[in-house]
Amino acid sequence: MLCSDCLRIFQAMGDALNSPLQAADVHHQIAKTIVDGLGLKGCQFFLLSRDQTGLELIAAHGLSEGFQAGPVPVKGIMREVLLGETVAVPNCATDPRAPQLQAYLDEGINSLLLVPLESRLQLIGAMQLTTADARTFRDDEKAVTRVVASLCASFLLNSMFQKILSDVSETVRTSLVTDDVLKAIVKVIAEDLRAKGCAIRLLNPETNQLELRVSYGLSQEYLEVGPRDAARATAETLEGRCVAVYDAAQYLQYPDQAKREGIASLLSVPLQLYGRAIGTLRIYTHKPYEFSDDETHLMKLVGEQCALLIRNAQLYSSMKDRYENLVTDFHTWFDHFYGPGALNR
Repeated sequence: MLCSDCLRIFQAMGDALNSPLQAADVHHQIAKTIVDGLGLKGCQFFLLSRDQTGLELIAAHGLSEGFQAGPVPVKGIMREVLLGETVAVPNCATDPRAPQLQAYLDEGINSLLLVPLESRLQLIGAMQLTTADARTFRDDEKAVTRVVASLCASFLLNSMFQKILSDVSETVRTSLVTDDVLKAIVKVIAEDLRAKGCAIRLLNPETNQLELRVSYGLSQEYLEVGPRDAARATAETLEGRCVAVYDAAQYLQYPDQAKREGIASLLSVPLQLYGRAIGTLRIYTHKPYEFSDDETHLMKLVGEQCALLIRNAQLYSSMKDRYENLVTDFHTWFDHFYGPGALNR
């Protein structure tokens, strides 16, 4: 590969990454750039599903819409890629590792190159390159695709965190009922980040303990393990600081239960309203993950937004209760003076 070819690919990628396009459109543009720059049949980007069992197609170029519709299971050659290996298949027809062989042959695909999408030790998906002719990818081509994959993985992770801000904002439009808002928040965060789970605990000012209000992706057995003492496990969070923990088992109050639950890392985010802590939002990951400063800062903003949504929902519930009590009192008073059921006559 000529240096000028590499330069054109990275220049086109830079233009796409710095454009005002939505994340999905950016990856479609990058996929096209790779196909054109390397003379390929197609390029696909897959993101690991939240339950870690499948790969979901998020962008592609050069392939038919019906090709590999639905999630791709994490097994065989895909498992190798998600262990961090770059895997080349020079000839799908003769290589037993080729997944869904007939679908590839029907699509006119002969060779494959699968590259992990990895950023800061976090494997989040795979990039699949395909050719119509039998092809052995050279070392310089593999090196270029690994750099491309690394840049795309970083952009994907950033866009996943950014997406949370807009999705959390949308939850307030669906309901002002406190429990409905909380359920929507933890679901959005866990699914947008492909995390193991998410939980919100609100502070009981009388007991100074964090009481679980809602969770997503965590088993009931894990949730029922012991009280969460604000003075011990989440003191830093309640002081307004995000706490990122790479090895969750060494930090959590019940490490054995955390291991059984499959929790690797966590991020505790303060829920603060006007400088006062009202609870915590905690994200749990499947695999060890190093949260960057940008990500923790972004999640702190999400925490502030969540606290405001929670308080608005609580105020709405309080006003609704007061209104209903007022209507009941009025009916009681009216019935007392004018007889039962007089309002309905």
